[in-house]
Amino acid sequence: MKKYVNISEVAEHFSVSISTVRHWVREGYIPEHTYVKIENTQRFKLDEVDKALSELGEGTTPDDG
Repeated sequence: MKKYVNISEVAEHFSVSISTVRHWVREGYIPEHTYVKIENTQRFKLDEVDKALSELGEGTTPDDG
């Protein structure tokens, strides 16, 4: 079973702010199948998020726009 992590761990992993991770979720850079939403919180499968973002552009992450 894969471990789910909170949004702050995702932000720390990618060296970005929590608001940037939220932006990536809103814009679809982090696909819905990579996290679960429980009430007002999200838990992410970090390896799946990593894979999805790396597929966007050879290991780069999207702008925090």
